[in-house]
Amino acid sequence: MLGLRYFACEACDAVHADVDQPAACGRCGRRGDAAFADVTATLDDAAASYFSRAAATR
Repeated sequence: MLGLRYFACEACDAVHADVDQPAACGRCGRRGDAAFADVTATLDDAAASYFSRAAATR
């Protein structure tokens, strides 16, 4: 099974979830290698802290 990665468009901040970087932004249409920032690690860290046991017992 392939894991999803998350890419934020540098122009409009739309976030795309896919296995590979999208060819173009679905919101503004921006294209190219510099069009997206990989934010997978940032979102994974936020999700891990949200779903941790410490947060569940508060």
